[in-house]
Amino acid sequence: MTVKAPGVAARLAHLAEQPDSAALIRHRDGSARTISRGQLLQGCHITAKALENAGVRPGHKAVVMTRDAYDLIAVSYALCSLGAVPVLIEPRAEVGRCLREIAPDVFIGEPLAHIGRRVLGWDRPHVRISLVTGRALPGQRLALGRRLAIQEPDGSRLPPRPEEPAADDLAMIAFTSGSTGRPKGVEYRYATLAGQLDALNALLAPHPGDILLAGFAPAALLGPLLGLTTVVPAVNHLAPARTPPKELVEPILRHRVTAILASPAVLGLIADHCVRHGVALSSVQRVLSFGAALRTRLADALRAVLPKDAEILSVYGATECLPVAAIGDHDLRTTHTEPPSGHAGTCLGHPLPGVHARILDADATGLGEIAVTGPAVSPAYHALPDINTNAKIVTSAGTLHRTGDLGRLDDEGRLWFLGRSAHLVTGDGFTLTTEDVEAAADTAPGVRRTALVGVGPAGRQQAVLCVEPQRGMHKEALLAALRAALADHRHGRRIGTVLFHPRLPTDIRHNSKVDRVRLASCAAKYLPGGIR
Repeated sequence: MTVKAPGVAARLAHLAEQPDSAALIRHRDGSARTISRGQLLQGCHITAKALENAGVRPGHKAVVMTRDAYDLIAVSYALCSLGAVPVLIEPRAEVGRCLREIAPDVFIGEPLAHIGRRVLGWDRPHVRISLVTGRALPGQRLALGRRLAIQEPDGSRLPPRPEEPAADDLAMIAFTSGSTGRPKGVEYRYATLAGQLDALNALLAPHPGDILLAGFAPAALLGPLLGLTTVVPAVNHLAPARTPPKELVEPILRHRVTAILASPAVLGLIADHCVRHGVALSSVQRVLSFGAALRTRLADALRAVLPKDAEILSVYGATECLPVAAIGDHDLRTTHTEPPSGHAGTCLGHPLPGVHARILDADATGLGEIAVTGPAVSPAYHALPDINTNAKIVTSAGTLHRTGDLGRLDDEGRLWFLGRSAHLVTGDGFTLTTEDVEAAADTAPGVRRTALVGVGPAGRQQAVLCVEPQRGMHKEALLAALRAALADHRHGRRIGTVLFHPRLPTDIRHNSKVDRVRLASCAAKYLPGGIR
């Protein structure tokens, strides 16, 4: 008997119970457009018919590349209803190589995405169906594919309830951003999506009438399934940290947003703008920070503009396993332990219900690789058997995913993060973990963020601290602040070189994870060291 996955189709059907309630509010070109639950359901049904007429069939893998939130949701939901598999790839990732691995049958996207497909040969030789969404580019004459008009109907004719898919059916392929290695296609089964929805529901603890601000596009996909009115601001998808802050703050105020889900970079824009302009976010009750460790300085800035009883959570996870653990900002400030190794790192909190964390290949101090099992853990990378062999372990409790992150479990069962295992800095007689050093260095006044990299061959590396200063800071004052912040740190004396960067290179999706490979390459040009 086929086991049915709980949640996904049932959550969609639940939207029909309040068809006039807002499902999505998207901001674009200076205006806001509200899509009701009934409109969303009807629009997805119409889109599914259009896709079927265009030749999309069950099992087809379809790349979806659009910046419009409604188009992304309507197309993705429609593909799933047909038994096809939406594939999400970052627009600046190694798209050509990703598509060669996936071998998609269908390419759906805006004109700019199709131009890239044509010019760079992304689709050869697999794509057989090309469908164009969005508005034509000014002066566009090139025929890019068949037009797929994404309608926004009136919501008066609700579609029949969709059938619940099998738990093990492939629901979606979402590529990692590539910030910690090559981008990889992560398989989400319907059971995986259901596990993610259950976990996010527990973290958000939504109440009737709650409104979610989705700080990055993939979050908009899950918002309506959580039953939340989802506000999608006009985020700069190619560089979220360069989004004009008003594009984030004004929707929060206008729609009385109660929950925010965003990266530290986006949250920093919101907090800085509100502090500078004396704006209070009085409606916000919960903030979920994803994508990188939440620093207490940012939490303090958010505290200054949020209600006193608002909850701020730093959520740990990855594309392959999201979410894993969470910790509130109050606990983040007060939780400190000094392990035997001296590598303290950052506390991630207790694993979420249903999630089991283990430390693999631990050394004598308990430091090793974080591995997790649970309902939200992806069972495999798509078409990458060698990587699956190394990263996935089949156990009686489910798939155990090796995260590649260094960590430890303390006596209270809390998980601690020390950085990526690939980013260890190993010198003559010492080993440094990135998170341990950076967590201390980031407390220095005038520092926006730091990144520790090793230059040279493993075992003989020189430790280099790359620093992104806040505006208006002088190097001499900043260097003194860094020395003070690291003075009592067990490994502070190992930092031989400090390099200043106007902006550290970061990942595409969140603008929060630092590209250390690129930084190390740049640092190598300046050594033997000094301060630059």
